[in-house]
Amino acid sequence: MIGTTLAHYSITAKLGQGGMGEVYRAEDTKLGRDVALKILPPDMAADRNRLERFRREATTVAALNHPNIVTIFSVEVVEDIHFLTMELVEGKTLDALLPSGGFTLERFFDLATPIADALASAHARGIVHRDLKPANVMVTDEGDRVKVLDFGLAKLSEGVAADGTTELPTEALTQAGLVVGTPHYMSPEQAKGEGADPRSDIFSLGVMLFEMATGQRPFQGASSVELLSAVLKDTPPLLTEIKPELPRHLGRILGRCLEKAPADRFQTAQDVFNELKSLRKETSSGSAPTVSSQSAMRRSEVEIPWIAVLPLKCKSADPELEDFADGLAEDITTSLSRFSYLMVISRNSVQNLGAQSMDVRQVGQELGARYVMEGAVRKAGSKIRANVQLLDAQTGTHLWADSFDRNLEEADIFEVQDDITDRVVATVADPHGVLARSMAAPTGSKSPETLTPYEAVLRFFLYQQRVSPEDHLPTRIALERAVELDPEYADAWAALTIVLLDEDRHSFNPRPNALDRGLEAAQRAVDLDPANALANFALAHAYYYRKDLGAFRSAAERTIALNPRDGNSKAMLGILMGYAGDWERGVELTTSAMERNPHHPGWYRFTTFFDAYRQERYTEALEIAQKINMPDYFAAHYSLAIAHAQLGNKTEAKQATEAVRRLWPEFEQEIYSGHLEKWMFAQPDLISHIVEGLEKAGLVVRRPGPTPRTDAGPN
Repeated sequence: MIGTTLAHYSITAKLGQGGMGEVYRAEDTKLGRDVALKILPPDMAADRNRLERFRREATTVAALNHPNIVTIFSVEVVEDIHFLTMELVEGKTLDALLPSGGFTLERFFDLATPIADALASAHARGIVHRDLKPANVMVTDEGDRVKVLDFGLAKLSEGVAADGTTELPTEALTQAGLVVGTPHYMSPEQAKGEGADPRSDIFSLGVMLFEMATGQRPFQGASSVELLSAVLKDTPPLLTEIKPELPRHLGRILGRCLEKAPADRFQTAQDVFNELKSLRKETSSGSAPTVSSQSAMRRSEVEIPWIAVLPLKCKSADPELEDFADGLAEDITTSLSRFSYLMVISRNSVQNLGAQSMDVRQVGQELGARYVMEGAVRKAGSKIRANVQLLDAQTGTHLWADSFDRNLEEADIFEVQDDITDRVVATVADPHGVLARSMAAPTGSKSPETLTPYEAVLRFFLYQQRVSPEDHLPTRIALERAVELDPEYADAWAALTIVLLDEDRHSFNPRPNALDRGLEAAQRAVDLDPANALANFALAHAYYYRKDLGAFRSAAERTIALNPRDGNSKAMLGILMGYAGDWERGVELTTSAMERNPHHPGWYRFTTFFDAYRQERYTEALEIAQKINMPDYFAAHYSLAIAHAQLGNKTEAKQATEAVRRLWPEFEQEIYSGHLEKWMFAQPDLISHIVEGLEKAGLVVRRPGPTPRTDAGPN
């Protein structure tokens, strides 16, 4: 064929041969590009039914648009020669690149994650590969792109069975003494001649990933018969027995892929992709890539905590209640996964543990989870009660528990499910939630130079709970070191953004060009992970303090859309929305955040306070200020002072001003340019109104330039 032309394709070289036919390199003379031609075997071309089925399948696969799937351009016939035109990938197949001891962990993730992503995309379109193996995965010569071949087409290469199916017959693979490549990657159901579905691909993916991690296949046999017997009966060796340095959770993920029964595996490739992505984040954020930092990193090595949400127990034969319990646990799991700094074990991995009676510590050991959420659902008439609790699986300690009573006569079951999920997630997951506080607490006693990048992000959450110049400096040191150690860690760049902005807006440990440096850090975070809500939250802040209100609003709404159950983001962005002039949206956001988390920080109330104050609803404003309950925060007291002053409560106003002066001795000299102009620059009328209230309270407000001070507000 070399040197010949098919239509406008000039064939220049042979690339390979397989069950699907011969593959050639060719020039598309019409479009001036090189393509790959896959010429179908004559026996396939001669079978009209088989050929028609092939055309339909190829057309379906051609509709796939994914960077890690080889694109099919067309299905053509010239002079009775049937062929596919495809994207030409310059590179080698994965089996040709696989080292004897497996890839390094970093390279493993570079290859494994896009393969799983490609599989998830194809499965979402109803396309099953059926012959996933290293020989069907190409890696470009540059090594930076993975391409999966032959999606949905492998089943067509073996002919049609008597019942009209096209599954690979077992007999073709079980000739005594013959060892072939494909059986190593077959699922048990394929080995038994049964139908294949997406879960069969997940098994094959598990075999591939096991081999990529260790250099060994999980199932061995001297003949095809022995090999298929191993696939059907043998338990693969533990990953860490072969390579002890591999993460424990990688073994758990691959073990779930390699379950014999399809129902026991991950049910979607998306779950595998999500788990790999989370595990990569865990391992990379704790790594120490430079020799100079290795000793410090070893001193602070930690295992990043994983969270497992167990199926909620349901002691009822009511199928609607069982569906409600399952749906609630699934929604909580999915919502927790939206927080980039939380490592959440997939729903499928915990499913089988829900019905078992196990101590929480045993559950934690079984799953490799530090934190476990469990609970139960009951129903009486139209009323539902859901009890949910969060436990530290290492110590057995209860960290949080709550009970939710709802009436199905007043709301449908999905509204109830959404409402309870909102409240559980808002209370537990955001930077002020139970999980973040528990995980962040130990970082306060460690030197910032010894913190891993992940611990540095947790240290940032601790700083957010206290917001002081004393906490600011070690947090900044830890985060600047974190992005040096792991420059691809979006969460660290996002956290660093807020810390850099605080140099300007709070005058904490100030250095030149804080706002510029903050914006650069935020843009880096979003570039690394555009769907990261924390990164977009940081970018919204950077735009706001640079007074780009249009860009701020866009980034703020994007943040909320990415993670609508993050109460901290809603509350803080709500405050800034109000200060930017959109009080209706600001109040809506902060009110929503407060409703969903009854344990919210007091600063959530500032939006509603200033909205009432600016409209001269002083009685309402005072009632709100009295609920802020932040005795160590100057703004809580000056809010009381101006509300009391406007109502003529001179004694109470004086008491509040004394508290303000105690917390910030330079308040009168610095409040205007050091706080009001930075936070409320878009609200000059409100600034004047606040100054009026302060003066009525007995304070003398000056308007000098900003100077460093010792206290600040929420982030």
